[in-house]
Amino acid sequence: MTMSMHAARSNSTWKNAVVYQIYPWTFSEDSARDPQLGHGSIKGIEERLPYIESLGANAIWLSPFYPSPMVDGGYDISDFRNVHPALGTLEDFDSLVKSAHERHIRLMVDFIPNHSSDKHEWFEKSRRREDGYDDWYIWHPGHKDEYGNNHPPNNWASVFSIPHRKAREHGEMSWLRDDEWTPPISAWKWDDVREEFYMHSFAVEQPDLNWSNPYVREAMKDAMRFWLDRGVDGFRVDAVNHIGKNMELLDEEVNTAYNEAWYENPYDQLLKHQSCNYPQTLHEYVWEMCQVLKDEAYEERDLRMILEAYMGESDLRDIDAIAPEVASTFNFGGLLASWDANSRKIQMDYYYERLLRDAVANQVNGNHDKSRLVARLGDNGARVAAVLNLFLPGMRFIYNGEELGLDDADVPPWRLQDPNGLRDPERTPMPWDETQPNVGFSRADPGDLWLPTNSADAYKSVMRQKQHEKSSLSLYKAAIRLCHELPAAMTGGYVPLRTDSDQVLAYGREDDETGDKLVVLVNFTRNKQASVKVLDSHFVIGGVILSSANVEQANRRVDLRAGVTLDSDEAIVIKKI
Repeated sequence: MTMSMHAARSNSTWKNAVVYQIYPWTFSEDSARDPQLGHGSIKGIEERLPYIESLGANAIWLSPFYPSPMVDGGYDISDFRNVHPALGTLEDFDSLVKSAHERHIRLMVDFIPNHSSDKHEWFEKSRRREDGYDDWYIWHPGHKDEYGNNHPPNNWASVFSIPHRKAREHGEMSWLRDDEWTPPISAWKWDDVREEFYMHSFAVEQPDLNWSNPYVREAMKDAMRFWLDRGVDGFRVDAVNHIGKNMELLDEEVNTAYNEAWYENPYDQLLKHQSCNYPQTLHEYVWEMCQVLKDEAYEERDLRMILEAYMGESDLRDIDAIAPEVASTFNFGGLLASWDANSRKIQMDYYYERLLRDAVANQVNGNHDKSRLVARLGDNGARVAAVLNLFLPGMRFIYNGEELGLDDADVPPWRLQDPNGLRDPERTPMPWDETQPNVGFSRADPGDLWLPTNSADAYKSVMRQKQHEKSSLSLYKAAIRLCHELPAAMTGGYVPLRTDSDQVLAYGREDDETGDKLVVLVNFTRNKQASVKVLDSHFVIGGVILSSANVEQANRRVDLRAGVTLDSDEAIVIKKI
């Protein structure tokens, strides 16, 4: 493959999907529920399908809706085959699937293979050493010191180690010297019932399943089949790299690049080669999950998995090569890269160059675990990032509220639901209508809401933005409509382009069959216009059809070789004339 172009070669219908992520607890409570409970519902999601359809999204990713004690926002699951009763019933879920499919919207659900809740019956049986469940989780007696005290078997740490950092900032851990690092939270918890340590990569209430046990693997694959048989079209697989462990339980090496001032999470003091990311087991387990989607029972369906794994690019490529026709890893490169033209160009060019022949690309600007796009880039920067990502090849992911330009909320400490990860600011309720109680999210008493609404963003409600042709919502709708209409945006390959400015990024899309061509220009400067020439575009004269600042354009004629003027913080899309 040459650097000039990567064609979209996969036959998967997911390659053009616009996937709308819904966090069910704060998306929408159904209007018929009486009394109102203050959190979202499955029926509430179904009521909002017309909105999702009007946005132009043709797929939904539904974040966890399973029974859960809600220690980790629903990612601590006590039953992998049911719906949380506060959100609805299996019948409600079936109705959602049916209604979504009637609107040609596919449904992808969160699948959490690494751990369960400590309230799951499997864990209860395992801690009591019941026959057949003894090693469904990762247990170890630990080591005794000379005083008879029990210590964990190794130095593995919990991802949720930020509370230690916060505690030290609040004056706790006074025994630490100023030059000592804040210790991470151990990934091992002593259990008085079994009298052994169990491993938890995340919260102590989330024990890790033992994927080296084939019965565990079969149980999790059966859970996948349960939802596929109910009509779901795929899975977003949570923290998939954590299922790959070295069961010799060797210590992790210390990260010599760690600097307390640079890293927020003490977890990052360790390199992750043993407790997760271990290829000898990880690749086998991912392959097994992929075989479920390729089973002959589902051969007539276009099923897909998208895998969450925070790993290096070479490691991600190895996972992407396992079964690219049905699964690929999230492309977090753009989400994590510095916000400047050079960094983004390097990341994009490399990503599409390394993309495997049958793989389906994807683009991500945010999710329920990251600060809102506006909080990171500002209002104009968020609009620029939207245009930049939406016109790239592959699946485009939009986290609910991202299309409205929502900001992080200021959640009072006594209203927090996520003390481990501190991710409540990006999870507050969707503002549907600022003239309604709780911005139209729920009619419950404000004090009963699962998370409070963000009053500072009430003016960004769906109802208000629908009435303004230059709103963030209008921008997303216009961009997605063009992506569905223009052959270059639908099936065209990615073309890396060069400009004569180090502040302006350019890339192209080209469809070989129709000859349709697009160029996207992005001015990363915050306070001045830029006049830029595209040095190697495959056409010269075009019309500006979309601007992140002004939304739809009247085909303003431009000459790419003579120079195009962009406002500060602006992205434009140019179509060949």
